[in-house]
This record gives sequence, C-alpha cells and structure tokens, in this order.
Amino acid sequence: MMNISKVKAEDLKINIRFDKSTKEYSPKPIFFSQERLEKAFETGLKVNKEGYNIYVSGEDGIGRATYTRMKLEEHSKNLPVPEDIIYYHNFEDPYKPRVLIVKSGLGKKLESSINKIIEKLKKEVYKVFESKEYEEEKLKLIKDAEEKREKILEKLKSDANKHNLGVLFTSYGIELVPIVEGKIITNLNILTDKQYKEYQENLNKFDDKFLDYVQQLREIDEYLDGVLKDLKLRISKFKLDGLYYKHEREFKEHKEILEFLKYHKENVLNNIDLFIELGFAEKNSIFYRSLEQEIKKFKINLFVDNSNLNHAPVIFETNPSFKNLFGGINFEAEMGILFTSHTNIFAGSFHRARGGFLVLYIKDLLKDILLWELFKKSIINKEIYINGTDFLGIFSLSVGLTPSPVPGSVKVILIGDEYTYNLLSEFDNDFKKIFKIKAEFNNIAKINQDVINNFPILVKNIIESENLKDVSSDGLEELFRYMVKLSENKNKIYLNFSYLTDVLREAEIKTNSDLITKIEIKEVINEQIFRENLLEEKITELIDEGKIIVEIEGTRIGQVNGLSVYEIGDYSFGKPSRITASAYIGEKGIINIEREVELSGPFHDKGVLIISGYLGRKYGTDFPLSLSCSITFEQSYGEVEGDSASLAELIVVLSEIGQIPVKQSIAITGSVDQHGNVQPVGRIKEKVSGFFKICKIKSLNGSHGVIVPKRNYDNIILDEEVIEAIEKNLFHIYLVDNVDEAIYILTGMDPLEFHREVKVRLEDFYKNAIKGLKNRF
Repeated sequence: MMNISKVKAEDLKINIRFDKSTKEYSPKPIFFSQERLEKAFETGLKVNKEGYNIYVSGEDGIGRATYTRMKLEEHSKNLPVPEDIIYYHNFEDPYKPRVLIVKSGLGKKLESSINKIIEKLKKEVYKVFESKEYEEEKLKLIKDAEEKREKILEKLKSDANKHNLGVLFTSYGIELVPIVEGKIITNLNILTDKQYKEYQENLNKFDDKFLDYVQQLREIDEYLDGVLKDLKLRISKFKLDGLYYKHEREFKEHKEILEFLKYHKENVLNNIDLFIELGFAEKNSIFYRSLEQEIKKFKINLFVDNSNLNHAPVIFETNPSFKNLFGGINFEAEMGILFTSHTNIFAGSFHRARGGFLVLYIKDLLKDILLWELFKKSIINKEIYINGTDFLGIFSLSVGLTPSPVPGSVKVILIGDEYTYNLLSEFDNDFKKIFKIKAEFNNIAKINQDVINNFPILVKNIIESENLKDVSSDGLEELFRYMVKLSENKNKIYLNFSYLTDVLREAEIKTNSDLITKIEIKEVINEQIFRENLLEEKITELIDEGKIIVEIEGTRIGQVNGLSVYEIGDYSFGKPSRITASAYIGEKGIINIEREVELSGPFHDKGVLIISGYLGRKYGTDFPLSLSCSITFEQSYGEVEGDSASLAELIVVLSEIGQIPVKQSIAITGSVDQHGNVQPVGRIKEKVSGFFKICKIKSLNGSHGVIVPKRNYDNIILDEEVIEAIEKNLFHIYLVDNVDEAIYILTGMDPLEFHREVKVRLEDFYKNAIKGLKNRF
C-alpha cells in the first residue's frame, strides 16, 4: 500500500501575531528585500558618466515613484544648486537669442539690475538732451559748421561770378544760373541763342570747380552729422557709464556677467535714440507702444531661477508633452499682429532639472515618437532644446525665434515595467546606451523576522500618508495574511502595498471606532471579490443547474476532473473542467482535439506531446503502440493554454486505454514530464477553491478533494472556509510526486497492477491491428 501525503489543516494556517496596534508605531518608508534595487540606484547615482541614467522597473503601485523620490531627495542634498539660466537678445542675429549661465541667485539680481537700468534710461536719457549745456554745445557745433559753409559758399559765388554764373539755392539743391549784364537770370527761356550758348560754355568750364565746392559742402554736412552724433554718444556714454557703474561693481567677481553688461551697454549706446524718442513720444500712444516693444530687446529673460533651491533639483514630470518637457515660445498680439521675443521663451521641466534629476513615466513619454527622439537627443548631446526648433531636420513646430539650446546634463530616471524595458532594449539602439542602469523591484519577499517587525511600521506609514485611522493588532494580522495570500506562497509576502492601501481606505468607512479591526478588513476583502466575481457565480450556477456538466460522485472510465483558471482583469478564479478521452486501434497516437480546431496554445500542445513520450517510454518498448486516442476539455469553447492539465490528461488517457474507472470526487492539477514525475504549476489557490465551491454546492461528504503536486505545497494558501472543511475531514488535499501516486489515489489500485492492465490492453490493440493487416492482405 502506498504512503500518500495529505495536507493537514494546521499546516495551512498562516499564524502571525502582532501584540500592538499601529498607534504604537512611528511611520517611515519601508521597502522589503530590495537589495538589487538599492545597489542599482547606488551605482546609477554615484557614476556621473555618460549613459548612467536609471530605468526603474516594477509593477504599478509597488512604490516605484515613492522609492525614487526618497533616494533622489536623499542624494540631491549632497549636490550643489545648479546655475540660473538667462536668455537675452542677440543684436547680431535677432532670431537666435543667446544663453547666459550664471551662478544660482545671480540671475534674479541681474534681472533686477537690468530692469533698474532700463527704467532709468527711459526716464533720464531724454532729459539729458533737453539740457541747456547740450543745446549750447549743439548750437556751437552747428554754428561752426554754418560758418564754414558760409565761407565755402562765398568762395563759390565769387568763382561762379568770374564765369558769369550766379548761385541760386533751391529746395532741391544749388543751381548755377547765367548772369547777363550784371543780372541773375532765372528764366532761361528769355535768353537768346547766343546767350544760352555762352551760358552752357560757362557751365562746362566751371563744372569741375563747382563739383569740388558741392563736395566740400557735403563734407561739412557729414562733419556736422558726425560731430553731433559724437556729441550724442559722448553724452550718452557718460550717462550710461554712470548708470552701469554700480551694477558692474556689484558683479565684479563674475566675468560672464561683466561681459554681458559690456555687451548690453554697447547695444544700448548704439540704440540710444529709442530711449530719447520714448521720452518725447508720450502723447502719441501708438508710437509710444511701438518704442516700448523695441526696448524689450534690452530686457533679460530669467529662464530658470534656482535661487530658492538648497540643493540639486528633483523634478517629477507627470505630463511630458513637448511644452511641459522642453518649454516653448509664447506669442503676443498687438493690433491684430502676432509677434514674439526672447522674453516670451519659457522653460520646461528638462531645463528646470538641469544639474539635478528628472523623473518620468516611460508610458507617457512613448506616446509621441518625436518627443521620444528629442528627449534622447537632449541626453546624448547634453544640450536641452527649446520646443519649436527644427530639432529633427524635418520641420519646425513654430516660426520665428530659434533659441540656442541650453548646455548641461540631467540625470534622467524613467519609471516603467519590465515589458517596455525589454521592448526598448530590443528595438531601440540608443536605449541601452542611454540607460545603462536597470533598477528592478522585487515584488515578492521571503518572510523573516525583519519583515514581521517592520510590517506594522509600513502600515503606519500608509495610514499617515493617507490620513486614515489606525489598525488594531488583529487587523494587522489579517492584513499580513492578505499580503501572503497575494504572494501565492505561505512563506513569502507580496510587496505591492497599493493593495493594502485600497483595503485600508475602504475599511475606514466601515468602522465606528478609532481603530480598523480584522472584521472590517475581512469584509472589505470579501466585497472586493464580490464586485468582480459575477462571471464566477454565473458559471457556478450553470454547473449547479447541470448546464455545464461536472460529476463529483462515483467513478468513470476515460473521464477526470481537471482544473482550469479564468482571469478577468486582476481577478482570477478556478473551476473544474471535465476532461475525457476516447481510445481505439490506430496509428495517430494522442490526438489533441483543441489543437485540431486551433484552440490549443503552444504550452498545452507541448504537454500533450509529453504524454505521448511517456506512453512510448512506459509501454512501447516491447511492441509498437497501435493507438489512436483523442482527448478534449468538454464544454470548453475558448483557447486552452498551459501544461498544468497534463497530469490529468495522462490519467484520463490511461483510464480509457485500460478501461479502469477513475474517481470523480477528486480533481487533479499538475504538470508531468516524460518519466512520470509531477511538476509544480501555478494558481493552486484558485484551482482548489474552485473545486471546493462546486463540492460544497453539491454537498461535501468527506470523499472530495484535490490532487496537487508535492512541490506546490508552499503555494497552498486557502480561505478559512476551505481550511475548516479540511479540519473536519470533509475535504482533502493530496500531494503527489509522480503519476503512480495519483493513480493510486484516483483508482485505489496498486500502480503496478494498473500499468499491467493498460499494457495488456495496448498489446491487444497491437495484436488486433496486426490481425487486421493480415486479413486485408
């Protein structure tokens, strides 16, 4: 008689005890068993070389963002505050604003200085040119020029008279007219032919000298323009030197700012007329606004101000659009016309994260392939672009300005899942070069004393962050059991604590006391299941009504109760599935009906082929197998996948071949290899619970149970109702290591005798097949 292992009820209980409520604990972030994650972050944050950005991989809700924020804020405290970024007008190329990088805090000071300078220029410059001193010096220069002009004109008149020519001043210049009998003739029509001829001859003789006098007069005009301009510039420069002197002294230790102030002052001087005209244009509102717009060129745009930071920035960008990530350029409307300037350039989160850390969710970033390409280009080139520039050489997103990119690097942390990481690694050649560090969350940890001790602290941290009520000691125990069940291993705990958060949120509204207890937590968990198990209930009803045929009493040949699992979103449940076989003489071997109708997945196909291997090894060494045997999941109309039914399929094939009855009160799950060893499978809880529910409906009588692989012992985590039935011997769980143990449980036969009967039947098939061939020929 074989020694069969049965699971005891006490072995299924998760015995964990907490002696205090969460009121007795102080909150702090807890992350169990994340050594791999910690080492990845340590390397990624300490190595400041190209490509050492971090991809944080893990499930939604496992704490990726919380952990990332915690590590970055901790590390950033030891890093300096990055520089301020300023955009200013490029007077040589107005469509390409320049970038100025200054020490943190100086940007705001420089902006204030420039604004003060501009305000003083607007209020004071024009007054200088209204002063008595300026007017006197201006008049002196004009008078000197006029005197020189008069002398030249006198000489011109004198020389012209010698050629019988008079000098006439008109609106369009100097004109030489004839002198006849001492009189200047302005009307040439009254001249005789002889007089006109003499006039033309005189003009020709005097032409070179006349042109020389005209040139001298022009030079006087140019001289006057020059000296007046020099006067204006000299006075303006004197005024500007006074205005800028204080600010230049303030920034004397900062070479880059002094160079900018020099550039700014030079261009103010070159455009001083704007400020002079502004002072005289107050009564003309349109002209005044036009001048004001021109004067904006001299303002600076404090693009990124880091004066309020104490350390390197940590920026979380939850909506990485072009505008949010790379900034952009705004436009202004004036009298129906759109215009812009360097002052309308605004920063994105990439610019604000310069010198620090930028955190994004990969799923948001990949929604726009152009955004992803610009994102990569900024990291690789260590230049942060402005949205609106022709960054891909394809097209420009806007017209007008093309600001210079901001130099500097950012440490980027992407948050995503394993699937996306693998896709990018495979199909994007740049990805692994840019993200050399993968920081992967472990979602399941072994239960140890450290986990037990810190679990209440973790729950307390959730309570504090969500502003929830505290949890009693028995409530903590129930929460711990809940997380163990989610791990599907009684020695481990599931680490995605977003599930805990949801339970606590819902449990709080169910209690009238100041503590959430075991009662509320169990009620919430049951309600969560109830919200999602409608399909399970419908299928259970159909089984109870006999619409879906499941037999759980008696014995049947060529029929066994396998166990299937349905998954609907996050909810999964098990149900028994009737597996049948039909064997007859033939050469086709095992025929998988699901495969024939294209409802079988590759793993299920593999399981069926393994059964063929087992039959050949076990029974086909003495004679060829002349067997055709079809197997199918009855009343199954969807795709069948996985090899967890291969043990059940093997038993049903052997039962049909040997014509040996199999107990219907015991369902079976497990994978089998070609040597008959039983291998572990998944979803044990759902499979056992699914069969238990059907047996409960049809009345438990102590004969019902489930066969599971012995290597799945740790995965048998059941509800209290099932454990109670096991404790009362109304339901059983059998552990098997090989096919023979399953045969003994399901048939009650000695496995040797069972195999002997199967082999005899197969031998009869072979003999009858040979006899049929002889009769044919």
